[in-house]
Amino acid sequence: MKNIGKCKKWRILACIGILCMLFACADHMLQDDERSTTRRSKNKNRELTSSAAKEWFESNYAPVVTTRTSGGEGKELAIKPYWDKAKESNRGRFEVVETPTLSKGMHIILDEETTKHWQPGMKADYIRNTTKMVVLKDLVTNKTRSFIMVFVGSYDYLTRSRNMGRNSYLYREPDYDGMVLYYAINGTFINGWRYSNGKLVGYISPSYNEQGESSAQTRGYYDCHDVYTTEYRQDCHDEYELVGGDMETGLIYDIVNYCDYIPYTTSYQDCHYVEDSTSDNDDDDNWWNNPYPPGGAGNETNPVKPGSNNSPKAKKIFRNSNMTEANWKVLEKMLDKILADCMGEALYNGLANFLNGQTLTIQFCNGSDGLFSGIGATAGITLGSQMESNQLFHEMMHAYRAYQETLSSYKGSNMNGEIEAWYAQYLYTSRLPEYPGSKWEERDNTDPRRVAIKNLTNIIDNKGNIR
Repeated sequence: MKNIGKCKKWRILACIGILCMLFACADHMLQDDERSTTRRSKNKNRELTSSAAKEWFESNYAPVVTTRTSGGEGKELAIKPYWDKAKESNRGRFEVVETPTLSKGMHIILDEETTKHWQPGMKADYIRNTTKMVVLKDLVTNKTRSFIMVFVGSYDYLTRSRNMGRNSYLYREPDYDGMVLYYAINGTFINGWRYSNGKLVGYISPSYNEQGESSAQTRGYYDCHDVYTTEYRQDCHDEYELVGGDMETGLIYDIVNYCDYIPYTTSYQDCHYVEDSTSDNDDDDNWWNNPYPPGGAGNETNPVKPGSNNSPKAKKIFRNSNMTEANWKVLEKMLDKILADCMGEALYNGLANFLNGQTLTIQFCNGSDGLFSGIGATAGITLGSQMESNQLFHEMMHAYRAYQETLSSYKGSNMNGEIEAWYAQYLYTSRLPEYPGSKWEERDNTDPRRVAIKNLTNIIDNKGNIR
């Protein structure tokens, strides 16, 4: 009887357990059903519908806008969004409506390699761009903006693929190879991306010559180089052509339309770093819930750059509104390296405390030398093109000292300050794991000034006291 009772108890417990599992599964199914009914279709927007996008666009711009994608050199081009072909899409916090564009005459942008294989007048079906007018809405900030997007395929992609038109603001063909360029409505270049076999491999920005020194491109950890596109515009005009008649009865002229192809060459900077944001899995792709989506959403006066909420350590103590995100990433990497050293960590934290929420300017130059300037509101650091963390460490030492002294005492002790900064830089560099056998070790053993700095370790102990 006891065994029978025990069996009944176990059966009851088993039934309760199974019921709990069933209720849990049912509850989970109900939650999934509810989630599936409220989840947006990727091709149907809730707020930024095609009609809403058209209404917003025409309330902010003329139905036909005048632009020039070659900046000040190019001829003005009248374009019109083709609203009948508008398509909706969405991802994360962003909703998008994009349309093909209508324009008068031929307009094409080619990369360097394609330009070598094609001349105006040649018949080649593969010569094409995909140009779209984009209206983008941020559902969190309720801000809407518009810009022009141009897909410039590589020569290899153009000759082997017929799917150029499938690329869109939120979607890239898995084998897409080439550039995506973004322009403000007035034709000012914002930014762009370069793809290789469907993967994002480069950030396109205005060429160095078109930027101020403060936004100079990184030439150290990131490989930046100039790339060129050639834009062909069709320039048409009417001429009178003699077709008959004579001087007695009168000459007969016909109006003939002639079109020339005017080329414009534009240079950009292509900086290589990989951040692929093309996954179709919304749940894993948190990029699209950031305030700034990848893909040129900005304007001519304040270009929006991807990941601008990144590099927190760098942006805590430095500022530069024009600096590219690639440079911010390099700066963050250098600070990570500095913070890995106990002395570097103390330096960073000490400087941040002295700044007390304020920031120093930061910029890059083409030279090799670094510089700290402690003049008023423009106080900041300039780094050379080699982009080494030990140079940043050196200039941060000067900044740290400047915030502990008056201007007169700082200037009056420049010699001591330089010796202190060079010595601290040596201690930092010599502790790096890559130091043995490096160019830095060779430099410290051959350069007379650095040899003298290194020899200070013979008379100063680890705590900074004279031995």
